[in-house]
Amino acid sequence: MKQYLSYGGGVNSTAMLLLLHDEGQEFESIYVDHGCDWPETREYVRMIAEKYPITILKTPETLYEYAWRYEMTPYMKTRWCTKLFKVKIINDYVGKPSFQLIGFSSDEAHRAKLSYNEGIENRFPLIERDIDREKCKEIIQDHSLPIPIKSGCYFCPMQRIKQWKDLRRKHPDLFCKVEQLEKRNQEYSIRKGKKPFYIYSNKKPLKAIVNENQDKLFEEMQYPPCNCEL
Repeated sequence: MKQYLSYGGGVNSTAMLLLLHDEGQEFESIYVDHGCDWPETREYVRMIAEKYPITILKTPETLYEYAWRYEMTPYMKTRWCTKLFKVKIINDYVGKPSFQLIGFSSDEAHRAKLSYNEGIENRFPLIERDIDREKCKEIIQDHSLPIPIKSGCYFCPMQRIKQWKDLRRKHPDLFCKVEQLEKRNQEYSIRKGKKPFYIYSNKKPLKAIVNENQDKLFEEMQYPPCNCEL
């Protein structure tokens, strides 16, 4: 059966791509471009695609556009964003039956679930080879490539506080967009008689999250001006 490698532009999937390429295995790498990965991740994917074949699947609209249209935000319990803007896109594209290669490392083996759904069987090459995240970094460095940042959407609710602060500092325009989306969803919830919902898991608005314990002793740690009206 044909093998499709689910590529996300992060450490694990990059190491898996390099490893299987070195082994001479035949597979097609797929990256779903929903327009909302961190800019650094999208740039990294473009760099890798110049060296190794990657099929880039564009979604009909960006994840942000979809969320704005339906006055929604990503929600970690349902993970509708992953289902609609990654899993479904890949499942609609790949041939069946086939293997889907997923880049879970050996230190996150608890996340791996063997399944055969709609003719697609999940495989976990890194776990099968007992390769952990540190070894993944070594593989990338051995190919004279930079280590990528943790991949993911720039308004993923599962981001750590440091990532939200980095977004505010490095990409204030994107942070403003996330604040606007959060506000839009809160207004929707109020109209529906529901409690306001915050993107980050501790139920605080993003502005409060990034300003908590903010150390401004060093110039590089200060936030640049923000044009958001919130």
